[in-house]
Amino acid sequence: MNAPVTEAALEALYQEVLDRVLNDDLLLPSMPDIALDVRAAISQDTTTCESLTEIISRDPALTAYLVKAAASPVYRRPVPPKTLADVIGLLGFSATSSLVMIHCTRNMVELNSNVAKELFGHTWERLVVKTSIASFLAQQLKYRPVEQVQLAMLLTEVGSLSVLSAMMQASETPSRDVYFHMCRQYSKQLGVAALTKWGIDEMIIDLLKDCGSWDKTWAEDISLLDIANLALYYTVRLTTEEPELPELETLAAYAKLPANLQACAKPNWLDVITENDEEIQNIISAFK
Repeated sequence: MNAPVTEAALEALYQEVLDRVLNDDLLLPSMPDIALDVRAAISQDTTTCESLTEIISRDPALTAYLVKAAASPVYRRPVPPKTLADVIGLLGFSATSSLVMIHCTRNMVELNSNVAKELFGHTWERLVVKTSIASFLAQQLKYRPVEQVQLAMLLTEVGSLSVLSAMMQASETPSRDVYFHMCRQYSKQLGVAALTKWGIDEMIIDLLKDCGSWDKTWAEDISLLDIANLALYYTVRLTTEEPELPELETLAAYAKLPANLQACAKPNWLDVITENDEEIQNIISAFK
């Protein structure tokens, strides 16, 4: 067994990662090749459903994931797609690309220890729950396109994955406490750097910067930030034992909900969330 990590060792690890962050001496996670190939193909006017199917079908695990995810309640198809060609034909290129990104995010960080796997599992659970709640709320609010919401929510956790990647490059086994502390301090900074490196849309980068600012909103109507903040609010409630959160009614996003969706039989819990738990859990299962 490994000897317990001392407080001094934890402090040394924290300082090592911190120095690398501040000195820009850090290898940020890279987007997997299949995701790059899909994005490149979709950007070309000559790409067809058949040619995109051919690219994605090279990865059997990704193909199986897309068929499963496309059959989820998010897409509400009377006949769930059964083949990859069906998925792309029914959902379109944009939604397919978002699902590819969700799947490929799992491979962005090389996990070299059981502790790293545990920390990644926590981050992945949070990512999937947040993406699923946001997808459900987007449906209820008739916000379109839903795939934009999915992709945006996925990428709001890139900073946490970048922190984990940074800790994998450090000299000591990562600590859960150090990881969460680093996420609080530097996940947004690293996430913005990674998304800029990947050439992601500026609106999603702005979302990463503003998500979690409970009193902030972008427009008079419901916006992507409002959905993101509501999804984050409930993700924290569902995945944290003692969440430190403001009262729901104080959120700018809550004030913009239609009156019929503001009902809360249980304090700080929207009825639309509590009464549709099964559907939300089905969406979560599809994204895992």
